[in-house]
Amino acid sequence: MTRGTAFRLRDVIPLALLTALLSAVVPASAQAAATRLVRYHGYAVRVPRSWTVYNLTHRPETCVRFDRHAVYLGTPSSAQRCPAHAAGRTEAILITPVSRQAAVRAPRSASAVSAHGLAGRSTSFLVASAGVEVTATWASAPAVVAAALHRSAVPASSPAAEPAAPRSATPRAAKAHAASAVYTGLGFDDCSAPSAGAMSAWSASPYRAVGVYIGGANTACAQPNLTSGWVASEVAAGWGLIPTYVGLQAPSNRCGCASITPGQASAQGTAAAADAVADAQAIGIPAGNPIYFDMEAYTRNSANTSAVLAFLSAWTAQLHALGYLSGIYSSAASGMVDLVQAIGTSFVAPDEIWVAEWNGSQSTVSDYVPAADWSNHQRIHQYSGSHDETYGGVTLNIDGDALDGATAGTSSIPASFPTPPAQSAVAPTPTLTVSPTFNGLTNFSASWSGATGIVGWRVLGGVTSGALATVASAGASRAVTVMSARTAAPYYELQALGPGNQVLGSSPLVTQPAHLAIFGKSAFVPGLGGGMGGLPVGCYTGSRCTVRTTLAAGRTVVARTGPEFIGSETGGFVYFRLTPAGLALLRRARGGRLPVLASVRDATSGKSASATITVIPFGGGKRPALAHGAQAPTVRFVGLSDYVNGGVGGILAGCRGVPVCNVTTTLSAGRTVIARTGTEQIGANELGYLIFTLTPQGRALLTRASGNSVLVRAVLSMNAASAIGAASATATISLVRYR
Repeated sequence: MTRGTAFRLRDVIPLALLTALLSAVVPASAQAAATRLVRYHGYAVRVPRSWTVYNLTHRPETCVRFDRHAVYLGTPSSAQRCPAHAAGRTEAILITPVSRQAAVRAPRSASAVSAHGLAGRSTSFLVASAGVEVTATWASAPAVVAAALHRSAVPASSPAAEPAAPRSATPRAAKAHAASAVYTGLGFDDCSAPSAGAMSAWSASPYRAVGVYIGGANTACAQPNLTSGWVASEVAAGWGLIPTYVGLQAPSNRCGCASITPGQASAQGTAAAADAVADAQAIGIPAGNPIYFDMEAYTRNSANTSAVLAFLSAWTAQLHALGYLSGIYSSAASGMVDLVQAIGTSFVAPDEIWVAEWNGSQSTVSDYVPAADWSNHQRIHQYSGSHDETYGGVTLNIDGDALDGATAGTSSIPASFPTPPAQSAVAPTPTLTVSPTFNGLTNFSASWSGATGIVGWRVLGGVTSGALATVASAGASRAVTVMSARTAAPYYELQALGPGNQVLGSSPLVTQPAHLAIFGKSAFVPGLGGGMGGLPVGCYTGSRCTVRTTLAAGRTVVARTGPEFIGSETGGFVYFRLTPAGLALLRRARGGRLPVLASVRDATSGKSASATITVIPFGGGKRPALAHGAQAPTVRFVGLSDYVNGGVGGILAGCRGVPVCNVTTTLSAGRTVIARTGTEQIGANELGYLIFTLTPQGRALLTRASGNSVLVRAVLSMNAASAIGAASATATISLVRYR
């Protein structure tokens, strides 16, 4: 990454004053002389005459950068030549052609640049009459951009979906890359993700890892190639990814970038992590993978250091809460020094570091970072800055990196959270860290500093401290072992195991941290007429939750609820109605599926959770009611409408009072059994979907049913080992077919 400034002071002053001066004291003829009119596909913008205009059709190699004053006309090319790195934003405009039909059906699948991370000071909108999409950024002079766009103020952007992924010209056979895989070797980073063809050509290079800029308020380059298809293709070809987020920078930074507000540093760090996760998931990088924050060089002083550390500590904590590893990129002499000095304080240390120290040494050793810190395959070293290299006939401008640390893939595994500092003495007991995630999965980090002879770990959990049972186990293959389980039990204990499962030691009892959870990946709404939808949410805060819910598609809020109540240490539905704007988006959504970010917040505890889900419409349906039985003390029905697609459906059920519920499900229509499952598990106090497949008779029954729904009898049976009291729950439920 280079250290070029985003804009210069002499550029900022005339832009900040231009609109006011022109309108107040400059005659119209002088205004025309100071600006120029740029037309493209029937759409016109008036910009300062000093701005450069680039026609991307005539100059496809032009890098679409938002850190320079320019107007870009056309679609960013997959073969654009960008510098290794650029950070920050200034006033710039990109006008991209789209079909008139697509523009009329807005919001639509936008160009890759607006689909990939132009958060912060930016906007994107469609002009249906001209058949163009306009993307604009600004720094200190939003009025200049607003005037250029013929608006009184800069508008909000429309949500954008992903374009079709480019295909590699040559098939490449290589071992697929695992999530959070440690890679030791060389890599490179480029401001804009190279095309699939360029990546194929660079298979002849010594590099096998590539840095990609996924978003952030200070990203500067367009990303026409960076799609989920590109990610899947390059991971399958054996490339490890270094997902990088260029968010807010130090209050006094050297890149002229949008900066952290000192009094809001923690909140901004938390928000940046949530946004980075949304960006990563949009391109197919799931939980269990690292995301690196790019903190450019800054002057070390008390104001900068305190704000940066507060921001990065919150960034790491939030990434952990969302199931991702945290990485920090920064200059050796500024960010790295501050990170090292923060060890041993309340600062939440990142899992990985990426040291910018251009000394040409292709190793991860740094004089600025003690050898004992981040020593367990947790480092990347950027050893060289911006320079050209050519492989397979393709030249790229890159930074050079030496890696011995985590890279990203497309699979999802539990993230390994911070490794405790090494200690010479043997700790008296094992250490257990419990990290619940927002999707109902709980991660367990097991270690025993200085102990030897450990061959395995066992985590016990339970709803009371005196009744614990095994919920997770793993071999002891490294200093810190990570396990996971779908459980929300309030109490846990770790056992270190020797040969023959001999218990060598046990940790103190650990209570689960207070949190909320969002279960499942879909929320169903009746038809497109504005009916009520439901979102399953868990409350694990020690008291009843008063939850408010927001659903957002991009920057458009499509549903917002008032307070709803969920009982303590259990789960239930929160109910919402889509706004008219939300219904319009759902009608136009590809395949009738609308991805949204669901956010819930408990007013009592202040805890919150966010998850990306899909809103799906269904038709018809009868209101079911409980009949012919009762809920069991341990297993219960949560929803009485269950949705079926292709003969496969899921019953939302809850488990309570035992460490785990082992459940079999039977569905009957009259005397005919139309589905029967094997044993499925739901963790303590959790909600979970019991997946069933209809028999041919069941599928035929649902296909012929009026209103796409049919009432059936459902029985959830507990096995003898986990049942307490009544061994089954019975209900009449509605099976609803959707497409």
